[in-house]
This record gives sequence, C-alpha cells and structure tokens, in this order.
Amino acid sequence: MQVPPPAAAAAPNSAPPALATSLPVEYYADPSYWPIERREIFGREWQCVGFDYQLRNPGDYLTEIVAGWPIFVQRGTDGELRAFHNVCPHRGGIIVNDGQGCQANLVCRYHGWAFGGDGSLINARDFGADVPGDVGLTPIRVGVWRSVVFVCLSEETAGLDEWLGGWDERMAEWPIEGARFHSRSVRTMNCNWKTYGDNFLEGYHVPLIHPGLARQTEATKYRVWNYGDRRWNVHLTPHPDDALQPGTFMCFWPNFSMDIFPGGWCTERWLPRGPHTTDLVFDYFFFDDCAEADEIVKQSEEVAQEDAEFCDLVQRNLDAGIYRQGYLSPRHENGLMDWHEMYLEVLTEGGPARGVGPHPVRNPTS
Repeated sequence: MQVPPPAAAAAPNSAPPALATSLPVEYYADPSYWPIERREIFGREWQCVGFDYQLRNPGDYLTEIVAGWPIFVQRGTDGELRAFHNVCPHRGGIIVNDGQGCQANLVCRYHGWAFGGDGSLINARDFGADVPGDVGLTPIRVGVWRSVVFVCLSEETAGLDEWLGGWDERMAEWPIEGARFHSRSVRTMNCNWKTYGDNFLEGYHVPLIHPGLARQTEATKYRVWNYGDRRWNVHLTPHPDDALQPGTFMCFWPNFSMDIFPGGWCTERWLPRGPHTTDLVFDYFFFDDCAEADEIVKQSEEVAQEDAEFCDLVQRNLDAGIYRQGYLSPRHENGLMDWHEMYLEVLTEGGPARGVGPHPVRNPTS
C-alpha cells in the first residue's frame, strides 16, 4: 500500500515557483566542514546502529562507528539495552571487538580493566594504585523504535519518541514486526555523505541512471512529499500492480531510510567515514511467506550499485573546481530544498535540525 500525498498539497500551484539554489560546492568538497558536521549533526541526532534481533540474549552486543565515534550496544542481564563508547578510560583500548557477538564481561582488550554492565569500573588489573571512583565507561543514550536500535550521543536532544515526531504515525500502517533478517550489503563510496543523501532525496535521475527501475515504474512521476516536518519525507512512484518494488520509501534526516517492499522492508543508511568516504549499508527483512525475497534484493542491489557508482562520479566533478552551485527543480528536488535549508541552519545556528515550525510544507509542483 502506498501513502497518498498530503491532501493540502494535491492542487497544482497557481504561480510559478521561485528557483532555489543548491548548497555551494564547498560544503561537499572542503574537508574543513566535516568536524562541524560531526559535532553539530551526527553528535546530536539519533542514529540507527542496528536491530533488536542482534541483541536477543544477555551479553549480546553490536558495534558501530557513528561519524568517527566507536560505540557498542549490549543487552544486560536485566534485559535492558545499554550503550557506551567503545573506549577504555585507561588508555583508549577497545572493550568489545568490532561487529557483533556475546561478551558476558566487559573487559578492556588492551590492559584488562574490567567494567560492570552499567559501565562502572570493577577492577583495574595489577595497576599498583587506587583509581578514582568516577572512572568508568562513557554511556550513550539508546532507544528502540519498532525493532530498530538507535543511539544518541547528546544529552540535550529530545528522546527518541519525541524526536521521531510524525514519522511514527506515518509508518504505523506497515507491519514491519515479525519480518526476519535476510541479508546485509555494504558499499564504500568515494563521496561526501551529502552527495549520496542528495541523490536519495530526488527521483529526477531515475529514468537515466536506473533503467531497470524505470521499466517497472512511471519514473517521470516520481515525487517526494513532506508532511509538515522537513526532517522526513515520503517518496511515491506510480507502478504496475505486478511490480516487485513499489515506489514507497521513507527518508529521515540526516542519513536514514526505510524502503517498503511487497512482503518485507529494508533500512538504508549512508554512514560518513570522513569528509570524502561514505559507507552505504542495506539491511533486508522479509516475512516467511514472501517468495520473491531474493529477486527483490537483487533488484534493490542493482539500483544501489548504480547510485553508488554515479555518486562517485558526481563527487569527482564537485572536487574538480568547475561546478559552483546549481538550481533545484521545484517538481523533483523539493526534498533537497528542505534538507539544504536545514543544513545551513544547523551550521550557522548550531544545535539539532528543527524540522517542525513556521516553515511551509514544500511539495512538488504538478
């Protein structure tokens, strides 16, 4: 089932829209912006790091690197999830190995300092002196939304439920619970995280870059709708009833998407690893009665590969020094207008992006 466009935006605009410009090229090419983005965006917003199927039993953990910060989430013996920086306070060793696993005791791999499930220091092995009582692992906020695990490195940001806002209500009609993990893919792209994010926020490129997807959909009618919160939007593409991939995708600031398929769903994350390197991660989930899961994944991966390859080419051109700034299509690139506007507000005003407020609902022109 596809989400209908907002009723208030169904009528065509009566006046020609004013042209909006894209972000200036330096925000994609100049590495000096990365430390600011790291602090003001990824250090403040909730980030998807995994799924509750990875954390079923006491001791189960998963790790992620959130914009350069290594973190881990673990299921405690009391059943609660707790998250910490994967950094020992002694001399920076790791507490758990990268990836996922089960570790009953939190012991630094470097020098053997042991910590309790709450992060407090239990024993500084063979240290030779008393260690102050406030030394321990640095905790991180953790929350779960419908089986998806998020962390937030800031104490000032709203709780996960409040932060998600109307996204939760909009997603309510999709029964994602009960779907089983199918597979994961990871691609490392040589591009800025915003280069890929901009690509995801519009369907303008679909007829040219994704011939297979274009054959399944009415690609020229691909539209991106916002529902009053600039941080998230819904992508709709008319498609034949027998298409394996309906064009329904939900995108949430700054780097997270859920893609809805017949019989399943996936998350899509573009994770910055630095100013010019981004990992594109897909996690696929399907219900047991979905017979087309492998074919859906194959088609999705084809689209992902096409996007990744072209974003690398776009980044090459952004770095070349010829392109400076472009104009955005009011029909197809309204999602970019919202996010570029928020991005500039964050970098100039500081603090988390404010998606709700006196900003107009900006939806595609007819």
